[in-house]
Amino acid sequence: MNSVRVLAAALGVVSLSFLPGCLTLYSKTEVVRGEEPRRPITFENAQAAEVFEKARKDKSGCLGGTDISIPFITLYSKERQLSDSALFNECVGRCDTNQDGIITLAEAQIFAQLKE
Repeated sequence: MNSVRVLAAALGVVSLSFLPGCLTLYSKTEVVRGEEPRRPITFENAQAAEVFEKARKDKSGCLGGTDISIPFITLYSKERQLSDSALFNECVGRCDTNQDGIITLAEAQIFAQLKE
């Protein structure tokens, strides 16, 4: 009888280890600056546009959040995230260093090397 209990407990522990975050009681993602339009921008050439877009996709719009949890149970989770257009505008602002509205290949390459 004891071996059955030990086996059942071991099976329970193993199955829970493969299912992290099994239960979430409250979770919310708040989108910040959702109504913001994209800034008009032009690129020096197609290669500059390609380098910028590739680098932009690697950037995160996450502004942080709060998480209260215990193993396998998330009690409260709230995350703040920039909208897609706001993230685009932030990336353009960081990339277009001389603020002339034209992203050059050199600016795009420097932006691609920046860490968040």
